[in-house]
Amino acid sequence: MKVSKHLLLKLALLFFLFPTFLAAQEEPSKLSGPVVKGIVEQFVSMHYSQKPLDDVMSSKIFELYLNRLDPAHYYFLEDDVAEFRKYESRVDDLLRRGNANLALDIFERFKTRLSERLAMMEEFMGEDFDFSVDANWTLERSDQPYPKTTADARKIWRTKIKFDLLTLKLGDTSLKEGKERLMKRVRGLWKDFSQYENDDVVSMFLNSMAAAYDPHSSYLAAQDLKNFDISIKLSLEGIGAVLRWDDGYTVVNSIVPGGAAARQGKLKTDDRIIAVAQGEKAFESVIDMRLNNVVQLIRGKRGTKVGLQILRKTKDGFDTLKIVIVRDKILLKDGEAQSNIFEQPPAGENKNKQEPLRIGVIKLPSFYVDFNDRRKNPKKYKSSSRDVKAHLEKFVDENVDGVILDLRNNGGGGLDEAINMAGLFIGLNPVVIVRQSGGRRVTVHRSRERAVYTGPLVIMLNRYSASASEILAGAMHDFQRALLVGDTTTFGKGTVQNIFQLPEGYGALKVTIAQFYRVSGWSTQNRGVETSIVLPSLNNAREIGESTLDNALPWRSIDQVSYRPKGNFKTVLPVLKKLSLKRVTDSEYFQQIDEDVQEFLTSIKPLKYTSILKMQEDDSRRKAQRDLELSNASKKETGDDSAEEVENTEEKKEIQADDYINESMAILADYINLQQKTE
Repeated sequence: MKVSKHLLLKLALLFFLFPTFLAAQEEPSKLSGPVVKGIVEQFVSMHYSQKPLDDVMSSKIFELYLNRLDPAHYYFLEDDVAEFRKYESRVDDLLRRGNANLALDIFERFKTRLSERLAMMEEFMGEDFDFSVDANWTLERSDQPYPKTTADARKIWRTKIKFDLLTLKLGDTSLKEGKERLMKRVRGLWKDFSQYENDDVVSMFLNSMAAAYDPHSSYLAAQDLKNFDISIKLSLEGIGAVLRWDDGYTVVNSIVPGGAAARQGKLKTDDRIIAVAQGEKAFESVIDMRLNNVVQLIRGKRGTKVGLQILRKTKDGFDTLKIVIVRDKILLKDGEAQSNIFEQPPAGENKNKQEPLRIGVIKLPSFYVDFNDRRKNPKKYKSSSRDVKAHLEKFVDENVDGVILDLRNNGGGGLDEAINMAGLFIGLNPVVIVRQSGGRRVTVHRSRERAVYTGPLVIMLNRYSASASEILAGAMHDFQRALLVGDTTTFGKGTVQNIFQLPEGYGALKVTIAQFYRVSGWSTQNRGVETSIVLPSLNNAREIGESTLDNALPWRSIDQVSYRPKGNFKTVLPVLKKLSLKRVTDSEYFQQIDEDVQEFLTSIKPLKYTSILKMQEDDSRRKAQRDLELSNASKKETGDDSAEEVENTEEKKEIQADDYINESMAILADYINLQQKTE
């Protein structure tokens, strides 16, 4: 996330501090010693914590790297880890010298063990498994010891396969198909890792170093940087197809509506791409090529041509076709802000006296912005705050009675976007405080937007609302501008990352460079933003959030800034909570959620291992219960047009009111009613 214009100076300095010989090279070389050394030096100097790269950090990096390869302790043997652990306290010295040989050696050993486990699976799949014989399987294996010998590894893998097969079997998958799926999964894993180049391994090593400092910093290889750029600006230049890797083939998973491939009309879902050609050049086979590499071949500048040779399944087998598509700019519409206006019955004494309330709902998946377009044309560019502003202006024109901003599962995005969006509701006011590393500089960021909507407002949140979502929600809470509804708290990510681009072809560093605080002085780090009205949710029982992540930075608070609240919910909150609790208690949907929470707390969360026979018994009980629920639900059906409605919903791509949105609208109706009473 971009913090201030002063950071552009840091970005420029980075190019000078990086090894100078890189600038003179036309084609980037591998991540060699001097390059790694430069990346490490820059990362450590820029990180917010200002922690030294020492022996303590060295041990963390060592463990993180091992866990990136073998998180469940399936593959390595105890002797493998003991052999490499001799270098555990020297990782810091190796990184400072740009020496990644330890990472490469560990990776080669991992590939050897992976190959051995694949051979084991091939052997086990010929066996008959007796599911009437009980066995225990540890679900969480990250704290389990590595197998001592190959014989121990065989025991672990045989039980693992039996458990996985049973899981598939309980999901109505035949034993034969289950075995094929498991083999395909491990073969795919082997094929993926076998195609790793040294750069990929060194990148993983550098990311282990970044994760030792905090969970949100990372090294972005060149392709990762492209993907990050696409996700933040919601656009790319290419053909507009979502691809997947399947047993050596690049397969078309879906076609992006409105994209180049969709307009051309010849490429279809499930087509297998077997070769790619650039313009008029010869086709290059992409069978068994890594998905990222295939994607790089297909993406390209707008207006250029790409040829695809595909295999398409037909009744008689497979047809081979050649398609030429002109690349274009693809807008990822699914990630944009969407809105809809719903009718909600008025609350309280107004139930029978007024027309239904009109509630505008905006669903915002992320705080996106096209930085390149913003630099080129500051008055016209794609961004979440501009899109939300347009939705709000439409709501005002249509005289809505209240607005709901749905930030559930919104993981954040641009810091400036959160600040601008806050202004749409509170005007020219302070929104967030940003503290640089070591407390050297504390900056109060104010909105430059004038308020567009000043009426009743609810913000919906859950445990996956993070970062920029928490900035906006925290500001709305401190200004008493919005009622916060949803899970108990948000995610708790209160840090700011900036992207420092390395020379062309070398990717970038995503580094935590600051921590943000609400205008009240409270940090959202680890603790998140508490909601005003809590709704039942399984998320409230699960361990989700920043506080559960390794090496997360601690919570802190600072002095608040001067600000004037826009409202006061203290007098109405007790009434709103009481009315909401009554509805939630009577709701069949939320009753089921409460039952799921209780089952999780009493049966699933305390479970450290699963008995295979117990698993079968529990599954039979759950299936019987679900069948009964479905049977009861079918008796309540009043028509046969539900399938048609779902189809139309998919076509319209509009926001649909789920039970949480419905309850949020009821809360907003209660608030509007209470407001009218006091006026």
